[in-house]
Amino acid sequence: MISQDKISKANNVKKIDPVYQEISENLATIDVLRYIKIYNGSIKASNFLSQNGKKEPVIKIGDKNIIGVELLIDIPYKTIQFYSITSSVKGYGEKIVSSVVNSAPKDWRIVVVMDWSMGFWEVMADRYPRLSVL
Repeated sequence: MISQDKISKANNVKKIDPVYQEISENLATIDVLRYIKIYNGSIKASNFLSQNGKKEPVIKIGDKNIIGVELLIDIPYKTIQFYSITSSVKGYGEKIVSSVVNSAPKDWRIVVVMDWSMGFWEVMADRYPRLSVL
């Protein structure tokens, strides 16, 4: 059973699409991802929460001690895009990718538009054939 207190939604999100729900619940099974927030058009998940009053999961590429992901979700085009991902602990990047790939509907595309990873996304695309690095 997944603790629903890990998952929240932005104030302007009225109804949560089942795709968002499934991905969020799957991300919630990753122990270090303590905060998952559903927005209109995206999901953010992280082990840290912002201190600016907005209570947003923090995803800062390359920051020490940050593990997180931001996904852009396009319902009409059935596409999930990895917008940003970071992990200061080896292995969690793949756990996040696996979680998203395994929770995405089978007829959806999963993409990485810009690859600045120096090899991470190539390895992930080899391991997860549904993932396209453009």
